[in-house]
Amino acid sequence: MAEETRKVDVLIVGAGPVGLVTAFQLAKFGGVSVAIIDKNEKATSQQAYGRAITLFPRTSELLDQLGLAERLAQQCFACRNTVTYNSKGEEVKGRGWSFMETSMSDTAWDFALVLRQKYQEDVFREALREHGIEVEAPFSLLDVVVDETAPALCHKVTATLKNEKTGQDSKIKCKFLVGCDGGHSSVRRMLQIPFQGSTSADKWVRIDGLVKTNVPKPRTYCAIESPTHGNVLWVGLDRGRTRIGYAFTEKHANSYEVFDEAAAVKEAKAAVKPFDLEIECVDWWTIYSVGQRIAESFFVKDCVFLAGDACHTHSSGAAQGMNTGIHDSVNLAWKLSLVLRGAADFDLLRTYQAERLPNVQRLIQYDKDISRLMTNRLPENWSGDPNTDVNAILGDIMAEAASFSSGLGIFYDLEESNSLNRTGSQRGALSPGQRGPDIDLVTPGTFEKTRLIQQTRNSAMFHVVVFAGDTALTKESEFHAAALQSTFLTILNSTAPSTWEVLGHDPLGRAYFDDSKQNAYQRYGIDASSGGVVVLRPDGWIGTVTSLSKDAVAELVKYFQGIFY
Repeated sequence: MAEETRKVDVLIVGAGPVGLVTAFQLAKFGGVSVAIIDKNEKATSQQAYGRAITLFPRTSELLDQLGLAERLAQQCFACRNTVTYNSKGEEVKGRGWSFMETSMSDTAWDFALVLRQKYQEDVFREALREHGIEVEAPFSLLDVVVDETAPALCHKVTATLKNEKTGQDSKIKCKFLVGCDGGHSSVRRMLQIPFQGSTSADKWVRIDGLVKTNVPKPRTYCAIESPTHGNVLWVGLDRGRTRIGYAFTEKHANSYEVFDEAAAVKEAKAAVKPFDLEIECVDWWTIYSVGQRIAESFFVKDCVFLAGDACHTHSSGAAQGMNTGIHDSVNLAWKLSLVLRGAADFDLLRTYQAERLPNVQRLIQYDKDISRLMTNRLPENWSGDPNTDVNAILGDIMAEAASFSSGLGIFYDLEESNSLNRTGSQRGALSPGQRGPDIDLVTPGTFEKTRLIQQTRNSAMFHVVVFAGDTALTKESEFHAAALQSTFLTILNSTAPSTWEVLGHDPLGRAYFDDSKQNAYQRYGIDASSGGVVVLRPDGWIGTVTSLSKDAVAELVKYFQGIFY
């Protein structure tokens, strides 16, 4: 007998990092009821370990804004060093993962945060639990029915679930369903959303464990250019573990009647030659096919979203899977929260696909080339010398994709239909749609250092950052009426015993001093004498930049009227 149907605002299917971070944000922002289900309890070692391991700087910044990154940093292996060895075991400069050492500055999170997915999920689950929400597992999604005659923001989705322990069915009605259930997404399949792309014949092996080796620099992000196993991945992991990854060719497959853990270990030893390797214990290993696919739509029937692997899959060659999924989650959650709480126009939800899809497409193109090069093959449609060293080309492409891979260069296009990113009256070094750089600030009184990200936490609120120039204009009371769902922060271009000494009046919101070199003003391209106003979206991207003039209030009013009721 089925249980009584219950209602929530949002049902999230899939409790991997993307689903957990999405649920956490909605719970943290408040005013929205959330349920999250997963078909697995992740009880076995194969389910618990392995999978994704690396967060790049922009992802860490996003999680820092949510108050989660420091918890991850407590357990992570903070990887700042890379090395590449050729087939003779000689160190080669400027190849492999070397971009990490040159393209991950301009942030406090200037390293690869390496922490196995199991431990990241533990952190996210505990944070979610602090908001009174537990993952419901093991529950399978049996059916999804959408009442397309129902108005927007009604409980138009009915999901039928099965408790895999008891066998009992139940139903949940929700206003929005978010599929975060991976590459084999049940949500995507039940909504019949085409998943376009292909899966190649290429296969890769990944193995995590405790190792002994004579690799000279083992606690790094390392590449070993093997003539038999492709561009071999070697990464120092948390808790002293190491991940080794290599191409699994047809020749390797034909050498084994059954490719099991022992075979995976044997091939790992061959893959890292000329170095020696002993794997003392294996935490996890897998073999998987390489492919690139994108869902035709990330938002269907005005009530169903896809995020993470449910709407895009790719190889692990560029280590972008979890990063891209968390970017999806952060882009979506604050928008969903504002719409559900009646603050923002429903069309705000349509900017999710408009902003995320172009970045996913950029990743897929890079991934196609990187995954082929990592298996010792030149990219498709290669028009250069067919005898070119594939490892050199791989280094060039990874360097080209460096700002994208670090996430620090990810931007959202200026589109007439997207009210979030608007060109303002002030033009400078940074434009709307770009990441708002983290900058060092000085706290009044104590002169302690802080960072902009620490003072602009993501609470689904916009932040209006006033770089004081003409101080008379920073006390306009109309500013407050101009900025709906926003908080204010004033940055002063010099330190003083108090903010009053500089302004001659109370600041707009909390105030901080720039450092003695005026790095904050310089990084944002703001003239210290004339000042400016920067609107930061909840997710930390720049919404608009205006001059600090009497027209600034009207300009901010117009910007926010395009988003809020």
